[in-house]
Amino acid sequence: MKLSLQMQAKNQNALITDEHSACLPMVRITKVILQNFKNVEYGEIDFHCGKYFVPYGTKADILGLYGQNGSGKTALIDALYILKELLRGSKVQNLFAECVNKNAEFAKLTFLFELQYEDGRVRKAMYEFCLKAVANSADADAGLGASPDFIAAPFSKNKVRILDEVLSMSGPFCGSEHRMNPIIDTTSNELPFGPKSRHKFILGQDKTSQKTLQLEVNKRLAQERSQSFIFMRETLEYLKTIGNYSEYLQVLLELNFFGLNYFFVVNTRSSGLIRLNLALLLHTPMGSFPIQTDDRPTDMPQGTYEIVSRYIPRINTVIEQLIPGLSIKLNPLARTVMKDGSPGQLVELIAVRNGIELPLRDESDGIRRLISMLSLLTAAYNDPSFTLAIDEFDAGIFEYIWGEMLEIFAKHGVGQLIFTAHNLRPLEVISKKFLYFTSTDPKDRYVQLKSIARTNNMRNVYFRQIEHGNEEKVYNETKRDAIIKALRSVKE
Repeated sequence: MKLSLQMQAKNQNALITDEHSACLPMVRITKVILQNFKNVEYGEIDFHCGKYFVPYGTKADILGLYGQNGSGKTALIDALYILKELLRGSKVQNLFAECVNKNAEFAKLTFLFELQYEDGRVRKAMYEFCLKAVANSADADAGLGASPDFIAAPFSKNKVRILDEVLSMSGPFCGSEHRMNPIIDTTSNELPFGPKSRHKFILGQDKTSQKTLQLEVNKRLAQERSQSFIFMRETLEYLKTIGNYSEYLQVLLELNFFGLNYFFVVNTRSSGLIRLNLALLLHTPMGSFPIQTDDRPTDMPQGTYEIVSRYIPRINTVIEQLIPGLSIKLNPLARTVMKDGSPGQLVELIAVRNGIELPLRDESDGIRRLISMLSLLTAAYNDPSFTLAIDEFDAGIFEYIWGEMLEIFAKHGVGQLIFTAHNLRPLEVISKKFLYFTSTDPKDRYVQLKSIARTNNMRNVYFRQIEHGNEEKVYNETKRDAIIKALRSVKE
């Protein structure tokens, strides 16, 4: 990994040691299973890198999901967003309590990861958990958390509870090959977790009642805070303090580090900030920074200002190729003092069109969204361990530019890109192995079209599938005469 990202490990995640940060693996999501999540009773997606081995740092992995409105595309992105928050040890926002299917008591999410190391070792990890909606007390945190992805919302009557977490691993551990087995299983009656046979690797040889008590306290805290017990910072710090720095604990820390620094999810709520012309999220390898795009300047800590200022020229090199004559500039207006007393800058983000400076808010939604995403796309393009998931990737972006970006990413990129879209241009430019479609069957929500010849145009195949159907029904048929009649009935 790049030196700047190793330095980031020191700054943002002190749980990773200097020695460990020098040999971090490439992490890929290889499978997702959703059960009773939103309108998906059961849905399973095997990523291309989960079916065929992709050697360390050689090829990109793409997952494009297509389907009609309300068919389960955003469900995948929301599940990935929840995963990101849990891996980071963050709170899952209250609004995700609504993601539990109304006919089920809880939703279950399963994610499979592959961790490849530069020396050729390959390990797999499977993380599964249940998500339940529970009543929210009136004095609880009413908002959506401190995440810049969300706008403040009124009090939510329900909150999320994460339970029945299981983390399993396989691959080379302790000098021998191990099959996929649970390392931490909170569904067990064993305390503080099962299986007891793995305690010596996680808790160390001296398993005192004090260790069990502290971890039981962490479990309760995690449930009340809507966090993962396994990945909450208190648990990881405690395990690192009391146990052996084992290879199993290393994988926990590597997944946590992946969630903190290499896994980004852009959902429709964060895009809403752009559409409402309130803010633009600028993503850099050192973090994500919201910058106001209305008529108010942004207070920015001096360190953040220096990071963003250095990164903007890199974004401009790409913007200028996609939109000739356009670049962006971070304009410092005045020095200021932050709430904590530290020095800061009052700044505004402006667009430069052929040398003429204009407020960025005067640009179109598509331009502002493209600028926000480009910083993330360049990271995923260049870094094999970077995973980027974007909902409605094509929203507001010219079809041809969108297709060109995806084709270049598929041929020359090295990271992982997951997206949902409505525009069908990508079906003509990327391989069918990277494409999934939503079906009309909630018990088998995600499918790949079968019997597709290498020379087939996937766009034409998809249209034929919509019109005629075959094995996979991907569209709830609409009747043109019924639509005309319904439109006319409004007039009456």
